[in-house]
Amino acid sequence: MALKPITIETNSRFCCLVIGPAGIGKTSLIRTIPEGDRVCVVSAEAGLLCVRDLVKNGRIEGYEVGSFQDMAEVFTFLNTNVEAKARYRWVFVDSLTEIAARAVEAMRAKYPDRKDSFPMWGEYGDKMTALIKGFRDLTNYNVVFTCLDSIEKDDLNRRFVGPQISGGALKERLPSYFDEVFYMTSLKDPNGQEGRFFVTQPYDRFPGKDRSGKLALVETPNLSMIKSKILEENA
Repeated sequence: MALKPITIETNSRFCCLVIGPAGIGKTSLIRTIPEGDRVCVVSAEAGLLCVRDLVKNGRIEGYEVGSFQDMAEVFTFLNTNVEAKARYRWVFVDSLTEIAARAVEAMRAKYPDRKDSFPMWGEYGDKMTALIKGFRDLTNYNVVFTCLDSIEKDDLNRRFVGPQISGGALKERLPSYFDEVFYMTSLKDPNGQEGRFFVTQPYDRFPGKDRSGKLALVETPNLSMIKSKILEENA
């Protein structure tokens, strides 16, 4: 077997998980992608009203998904279709919360007996993990996943924010699948003005992770700017 060497080319793509409350503007982050980069959206959110103009002018294309099979078909298309690889620069998966909910519905239909809950959750976890990692590792694209947030409690009954996704094991592991995890929230800037920001590192009760080491604790939620900063494209 020939070993594949690590090169700068194999590390020149951007992938992240964005966690945040409903209505904070996660889907609208598509607007911060460079205008010349066409985006393929994988949507389980029943519509893209907030970026309807981008769909109309052709900057956004993509597919609505409602099952594991839909997700698998989109993955195969993006991974193998030569025209897709040339056409799209970004893949935007919106959102893992909805995709997981649809997956659980399918699993419950397959395993209607409560005594089968163990194999049901096992198959669900395996399939969701494979899909997430598969999309994450689509090397021809920059990949963004969104996920709703949820309030959790640790063993000491302290509240913290985590991803809202079905399955305790998957919920716990999900942030570990990504080098970059951003929590999108509303904060006040040094001048006291309210605005939307990314929290890029663990802070207070917020999740965040920046393995690049290039980001400040709080960053403007602009995917183009964040990508350039991490990959030092303006250096």
